[in-house]
Amino acid sequence: MDYIMKNLHFIFTHVPIALLIFSFVFDVVALIFKKKEWHSAGMLCLVVGALGAIASVLTGPEMMMRNTTLSSHEFYARLTMIVAIILAVVRVGLLVWKKLELGRNPIFLVASLVAVLLVSYTGHLGGKMVHRDMQGGPGMMQGGPGGGGPGMQGGSGQNGQGGQGQRQSGQGQGGQGAQASSAPAK
Repeated sequence: MDYIMKNLHFIFTHVPIALLIFSFVFDVVALIFKKKEWHSAGMLCLVVGALGAIASVLTGPEMMMRNTTLSSHEFYARLTMIVAIILAVVRVGLLVWKKLELGRNPIFLVASLVAVLLVSYTGHLGGKMVHRDMQGGPGMMQGGPGGGGPGMQGGSGQNGQGGQGQRQSGQGQGGQGAQASSAPAK
């Protein structure tokens, strides 16, 4: 249970990424194919995505690491949260009080696209902090797929295929086939 509590941010963070993107996609598809009910799916994704953005910001680690990207990530995370909340409140408010569906409004769609771009960039910055850079191509030993990193064993991968190595916990990735990662890194 302690592990889950310490990693809540990494659990919640995928909710706004997925749902803010799908909110926009549902609204665009509903507009193109004239499917009114898809706007409801877009609104539901927006509301849950905004709640996920709040949870992600509130559970963000205080002193995660000494990383120059952290302040930018925090700024864009809060900005994404604010934009998502405003979009959700305006959309639900106008639907309840004025019976007006904003999912087909071009101005709303542009604002929704801004939210998608913000959440994507925020996720990119978060990913840069958590995952180290992959240098070189597939099969590179040091720092890249196939070995050299903590928890990885170089070798032949699953099912005798070369390339990707295996995690020590048993969650290996399938290899690329013809590429072997057993060659020493230069």
